[in-house]
Amino acid sequence: MKALSVIMVLAGLSTLVPAMAQNVQNAQRLRARVSAQSIKNGRPTDIFILSSNGPTVQFVETRESQEVLQQMASAFKTLYIFETDDFVDAKVAMENRKYQEARNKFHALVNKYASTLSIKDSLSARAAVYELEAAMRMMDWAGVKALVARFPVRAGNLSPSAQDDLEVAKIMALIPDKDWNGLKSRAASFLATKKNATRLQQARMKYALGVAAMVAQDWNKALDDFAEALVLLHGSDEELASACVVRSLDAYLRMPDVAKFLEDSAVAAAVEARKHNPETVIPDMQMKARPAHVKEAAALYRLHELMLPDRKLPAKYDGFAVSYKHPSAPAAAQDAAKAPAQAPAQPEKKQ
Repeated sequence: MKALSVIMVLAGLSTLVPAMAQNVQNAQRLRARVSAQSIKNGRPTDIFILSSNGPTVQFVETRESQEVLQQMASAFKTLYIFETDDFVDAKVAMENRKYQEARNKFHALVNKYASTLSIKDSLSARAAVYELEAAMRMMDWAGVKALVARFPVRAGNLSPSAQDDLEVAKIMALIPDKDWNGLKSRAASFLATKKNATRLQQARMKYALGVAAMVAQDWNKALDDFAEALVLLHGSDEELASACVVRSLDAYLRMPDVAKFLEDSAVAAAVEARKHNPETVIPDMQMKARPAHVKEAAALYRLHELMLPDRKLPAKYDGFAVSYKHPSAPAAAQDAAKAPAQAPAQPEKKQ
């Protein structure tokens, strides 16, 4: 950024941060990255701006510092605005997965800083991107559609990655419209053309393709798409990961061989018994007779339990819960058989 541009940016700071307060501790601190000859030999460094009065800038070197420094605006080679304290507060809510709270706070910031700075990556633009991301994390596709429709920043004023995020949001916004053909074609096109897309962006597109495949009743295609999305996510979005598993289990439920197996009286009895004993599983005879699709669904159910232990899956999937055979079960049984008897043998209980 040229010196003149820096001065123009700093000129807007009077509306962004209050004039330096009498009590420095209570002053708003705007994090910025600068490069100036008099600051660390011109190397980029972070400072916290208190105010900008005319040609000078008052700042501290850390958020907690009480030592106020002053610098001529013309001395700055570059100045990149990062975040205010209220922006940090909204980000903390986001990081703690309080998505509705974060969404509300970022929405307020969009309006608060809308006309403050005319730089490419303004706080208002960044807040708008975060607000949209919070809605995406909530999987509120109708909300995403509304935010995209009134997005306050031109795509050209966003970073390349943020532009891709906006494009992904526009594609996901087709879900409430039930535009399945559009969803399928645009998601496939995104994956084919965006070679630098993030794993999360790719995962969302795979999820979109899976949703479209579910509508087309192409269960195997849907399962492949959701599985690829899960791998790409690698724990980055719990809501989407859980949704991938749930939709996959729905696909399995619609398969004829799965439906027939779950109708077995022994499976139904195990599901009923599981209400009183969560460890209940189907008898060995039914366990050995499980179709491949049931084995896959049961393993996926168990994966969800391990990934997200605090999220209980709906009861309609209990048939998969009782059809899971833990890999260590045979080894445990063998170890028990080899152990010296310490009590009279008891008749083996049939499950």
